[in-house]
Amino acid sequence: MNNFWQRALTGAFLVSAIIGAILGGFWTFSGLFFIISLMGLVEFYRMASPKQKKYDYVPALISASAIYLLCGLTASRVLEFKWLEMIIPVVAYFFLIELYRNHGQTKPFEKIAITFMGFIYVTMPFSLLNNLYFLPDDVANYEIVLGIFVFLWTSDTGAYLVGRSMGKRKLFERISPNKTIEGSMGGAILAMSVAWFGISPQFSSLSRIDWMFVALIVSVSGIYGDLLESLLKRSNEVKDSGTILPGHGGILDRFDSLLFSAPLVYAYVRIVSV
Repeated sequence: MNNFWQRALTGAFLVSAIIGAILGGFWTFSGLFFIISLMGLVEFYRMASPKQKKYDYVPALISASAIYLLCGLTASRVLEFKWLEMIIPVVAYFFLIELYRNHGQTKPFEKIAITFMGFIYVTMPFSLLNNLYFLPDDVANYEIVLGIFVFLWTSDTGAYLVGRSMGKRKLFERISPNKTIEGSMGGAILAMSVAWFGISPQFSSLSRIDWMFVALIVSVSGIYGDLLESLLKRSNEVKDSGTILPGHGGILDRFDSLLFSAPLVYAYVRIVSV
């Protein structure tokens, strides 16, 4: 099977799984992205700290699981918001445990920094999807989460089509030589058009203008999310973050745009819904 059909089949499966999970209810959606977040975190640690042994990931993965679950349980009101304070001892653990390690040639604060960077870069954006599922009125509502993914997909499609047909000026050639300014603008325009004509007439969670802003935020921040993941891969001299998605690479390769856009959309919706 050639690369085109691999990409097409994998993409179709992934889109179907995500839409099905979103429409299937909060727990189905949260469960799917719990698995995705852990897989993405493993990819990050393999790139950022390739010499680290696999079993060294276990404490970080357990802690990331706790952070994700706390966000999900507090967002759904199963637990009160104050339970998020349990993240504090999770953070403290990684400082204290380094005091008891026999470091040899390792650098303890470098290891702590990489661990926390994984939480910030991978775990927290995925965790915030749980909160986005309950915005803007603190009631289970899939509209904003589904809107984010629709904007990501349409923005990518628009950028690809316009970039191939009209793209001349490089956006960030040093990091991603295939991205063009024209393609990026085309992606943003298509996403905003979908927000205006497709999403806002169907979904009432936000006003038409707010949907337009969300589409713009997703398009612009998604570009930077893609560039940052490319920078991470170049810094560690790897082509793909993983191999789990045939034709697409790894989890971070497929969800890099989401990692940057989800926190910004969350902040925007929280502000406009106050």
